[in-house]
Amino acid sequence: MKQNPNAVSRRLIAAALFAFIGAGSAYAVTVPEPIRIGALLSLTGNWSSLGLMSQTLLGMAKHDVNHYLAAHGSLKRVDLLVRDTRLDPDRALEKFQQLIDQNVVAVVGPQSSSEVARLKPLADAKKRPLLSQGSTASSLAFVNDMVYRLVPDDSHESAAMLALLKARQVEVVIPVWRNDAGNNGLQQSLKKQFVAAGGSMLPGVRYDVDTADFTGVVADLQTQLASALQNHDVATVAIYLAGFDEVVSLFHAADTIAALKNIKWYGSDGVALSAALLNDATAAQFAAAVDYPNPIPGLSLTAKEKWQALSNRVFAKTGQRPDAFALAAYDAFWIAALNASYNKNAERNADQDILSQTADLYFGATGWTELNRAGDRQHGDYDFWALRANAGGVLQWVEVCRYEVTSGPEALSCSE
Repeated sequence: MKQNPNAVSRRLIAAALFAFIGAGSAYAVTVPEPIRIGALLSLTGNWSSLGLMSQTLLGMAKHDVNHYLAAHGSLKRVDLLVRDTRLDPDRALEKFQQLIDQNVVAVVGPQSSSEVARLKPLADAKKRPLLSQGSTASSLAFVNDMVYRLVPDDSHESAAMLALLKARQVEVVIPVWRNDAGNNGLQQSLKKQFVAAGGSMLPGVRYDVDTADFTGVVADLQTQLASALQNHDVATVAIYLAGFDEVVSLFHAADTIAALKNIKWYGSDGVALSAALLNDATAAQFAAAVDYPNPIPGLSLTAKEKWQALSNRVFAKTGQRPDAFALAAYDAFWIAALNASYNKNAERNADQDILSQTADLYFGATGWTELNRAGDRQHGDYDFWALRANAGGVLQWVEVCRYEVTSGPEALSCSE
């Protein structure tokens, strides 16, 4: 059984502070260089809603770490260097090299699996840990590398989606997905689990990351939907969409086809709580009409005191609430800072490195951050979010279902 989370966190931080403060007199006369931690975020590109929120929380994490150090007499300080990747793997690699040149000890991010895949060889070669708050592709689950992910891999999200599809008696799924590492992984993982459970998944449509005109994509979806409805009732057929903010353009194209508005759609973590979708009237109305629940890692009830306080700080500053992905960035910064404090030159062993051990003992805004052998989050519950009209007729993101595994037997509960 886990120990008291606050007690564990205090002991872990105390151990880190001992290493931060050092042996005494040398720190009394010389102010050390700050420990530099980088961040690779999409601030102006796709999925910028997560990037911007992560940036806000990382700024708070830097403040909180340094406040704690000062309060305990340490002269050490942690610095944050943020770079905009625009969710572009090549740009992310360029910015990562710049951060390495600036001697960062670790990097929070990048957000997407495509970026992580592009950066992994350099991270391994330079021994610079990447602590991603958004990458989920199972294809990146390697033992003894420099990739750490504060969220579970796509098999966990697919298990949550499978539970919802089974509860709604869906028999046939038509997938449509963005051709990148993360969304390919989600489609493949769901297909494997859905078919194993007795369902049928049609070929679907995969679109390129630079697709701007979705006319052909939705026409293909219409054809496959017509084929599925020849042998199945409309209530047992669904469309599964895995992508990012480009779903806004896809929905604009789909809105012109009546058949696609009369079928249930299901989504992925890259769109849950998307500001881009919410703020586009046509796309938002389409999403609400076709149901479109999107899963995202859920917030741990045992950590509510921590994440609620952070959420309130963020809301006071931005008028928005952070999701579990963004809160994971906050935790990633703390883990990187603690690890750097007493593991600057630690050697890896055959099973787990010290950073994973740090994460295993850390209790943060997202709860226990225990990692598996591949360096990914060991467990995770999921919340499903969908666009719904409030009493005033205004669309907003609403939690409609929750899938729990960490508090006991697998369970799906829905409010509608």
